[in-house]
Amino acid sequence: MKKYISLCGMMLLCFDMMAQIDLSDKNWDTLFIEDFSVQRNWSEDCWIDECDDPNHIPFWRCYTYECWPSGVVVDARWHRQAYQPEEAVFAPDSTLRLLGVFKGPTSLLCDTGYRHAPWACTNHSCGQNPEPPHNVFYHTGMIESIEPVGFGYYEIKCKMPTHKGAGSSFWFWGNEAGLYEEIDVFEHRYGLSEGDTLRAWNSCIWYNPDGPDIGQMYSRVLYHLPVASQPVDEYHTYGLLWLPDRVAWYCDGALYNECTDPSQIPQHRMYLRITHKEDWDAFDSISNKWWSEPDEMTIKYVKAFQLETSCDTDVTVRSIPDFESFDFNVKRSISMGALTGTLSIPANASFTMRAVESIVIDGAFELPQGATMTLITQECPQNPLIQKGTHNY
Repeated sequence: MKKYISLCGMMLLCFDMMAQIDLSDKNWDTLFIEDFSVQRNWSEDCWIDECDDPNHIPFWRCYTYECWPSGVVVDARWHRQAYQPEEAVFAPDSTLRLLGVFKGPTSLLCDTGYRHAPWACTNHSCGQNPEPPHNVFYHTGMIESIEPVGFGYYEIKCKMPTHKGAGSSFWFWGNEAGLYEEIDVFEHRYGLSEGDTLRAWNSCIWYNPDGPDIGQMYSRVLYHLPVASQPVDEYHTYGLLWLPDRVAWYCDGALYNECTDPSQIPQHRMYLRITHKEDWDAFDSISNKWWSEPDEMTIKYVKAFQLETSCDTDVTVRSIPDFESFDFNVKRSISMGALTGTLSIPANASFTMRAVESIVIDGAFELPQGATMTLITQECPQNPLIQKGTHNY
């Protein structure tokens, strides 16, 4: 389908692809803002977060073996740790803390120190590899959104441990329609950081449009923080723009990686996950551990925004009342300009218009000095998501 922007006459067009998205842009609407200010605990119902506040709607579930058989990884080549709900803590200072606690060694199977061991004993393979039981040395925390999410902008503010063996991640995973889809906003650990655990991390896409296997890795980048920046054990913001035809990665507001090939971009909803691990890709075969002191990944907030869409609607803007009533949803097409007289946008106005097929200036149009506008044609980012605002805290 041909897409185009047609401009007639003198005007100012501003579109900085290197900058983080402008969340004051009227196109964007808040999906949720999680600042962890509502205190809650994990319920026994699949470890969903709950509290005494009647206005609280659970958003997170704790990643553990009760609901996800992959909650314990038994591949002895990589991991000797187990996710436990006790290690995902809603702290009094309005943060979420994913703890890493040295426990061991304890037995992976049939051990009272491991949550839901009877299930593991019944299903003795405890994963995809039917290996003999081996020791678990760490309990750690991981959470996941109860509902899958889709196209939008996502941002986390966090700090993470940097010792060898620790691993922290913010990522999306899904298998809707039987396809493997994954976007890693960041994966930080010794191996993926190529040894620079203080300042570097890995970002990429894993996507298989043909089936459930893990598929191909795309747009992988090893990003290093600027020398003048604090290391990752201090707070930074990590953002991801996920659209049908563009994925862009940000750190502290600066773009550092992007993918613009739709054939490499997941097109279905995925679950949002925050993970902390110990003993990841750095296991000491002599001492059977790398780290014996408690540590934690600390999350200050997680935010999500989505574009409003009316992708089957054609709109004409011929007058100031038309402009003032424009809802800034993504349209199929937009035509602008007065057929008689001149459409003059108010001074100092700053706005963005998006359309799937075309944006055309086909009449008299004036953009005064000091006003800015951004015109974007893109694929329709329509999402069958949970109701907007439902999970604001």
